[in-house]
Amino acid sequence: MSQVPTDRRVRRTRELLRRALLDLILEKGYDRITVRDILDRADVGRSTFYAHYRDKDELLLAGFEDVRSAIEAEHAAVEAGRTTEAQFLDPLLAVFRHVGEHRHFWEALSRKGGAEVITRILRRSVDELVREHVRSRFPEAAAEPHRVEAAIRFVAGACMGMLLWWLDSGDPRTAEEIHAEFSRLATHGVEDFVTA
Repeated sequence: MSQVPTDRRVRRTRELLRRALLDLILEKGYDRITVRDILDRADVGRSTFYAHYRDKDELLLAGFEDVRSAIEAEHAAVEAGRTTEAQFLDPLLAVFRHVGEHRHFWEALSRKGGAEVITRILRRSVDELVREHVRSRFPEAAAEPHRVEAAIRFVAGACMGMLLWWLDSGDPRTAEEIHAEFSRLATHGVEDFVTA
């Protein structure tokens, strides 16, 4: 028997559950949602839900695997095209663009009880991108790992701060504009520190 129908059913069930969760977040906020709410909205049984996910947090985080893949692909494309010093921190533009494109969802999640979940999701993606980018950008600094780690922590923290501020403030500027400010603030200090 072919594995394709099973895979299709699994994908369909997971998509139903994700869509139900996202719709409920926009309607009533993340904290007020129960697994029962998700089951009712998706018209899925309890045992089916638990065959796929441990709880609503795991369901939410699983929905961002595609997002992380898209961010990583954009990061790789930016890194491959990197030619000048002025492009330091450009890979993080992918994160700003993603947040900008899905701002209605991120804002609803942050305002309706999901700020902690947002921070966890974004921090994981940002940390990985920053770590890879800084290490590839400054290979000569590998002899001083404490400097590299300090730069990584600084950039990741600053990026998270800018993203959360952008969401909380309702600032209407584009992802490119916010990223440009972030880059201007972070670039020279990091480059000077790591290469000193």
